[in-house]
Amino acid sequence: MLHGRIKADLAATSGIHTGQDAIKALMAGANVTMMASALLSHGIEHLHTVELEMHHWMEENEYDSVQQIQGSVSQLNCENPSEFERAQYMQALTTYRLPEDR
Repeated sequence: MLHGRIKADLAATSGIHTGQDAIKALMAGANVTMMASALLSHGIEHLHTVELEMHHWMEENEYDSVQQIQGSVSQLNCENPSEFERAQYMQALTTYRLPEDR
């Protein structure tokens, strides 16, 4: 929801393990994706796999650059921004869980 609305770079800092994960984060508006845990699990050579996955996806979906991908499914680029906001709100409500110590 912040993509294109604030003057700051956005970073996706969790859940990035594959090229598909990185693409999704970029589409949502991230400028960078961080994948330390994936690299610790799979080694630095995993970057090559992620890069290949991203290139393959970009070719399949006819994207020429990462800049074209960035923010393509953000609220700013959505046909109906209020529907987008409501969907995010509903997702937050349905996935919220109270801490177990309560």
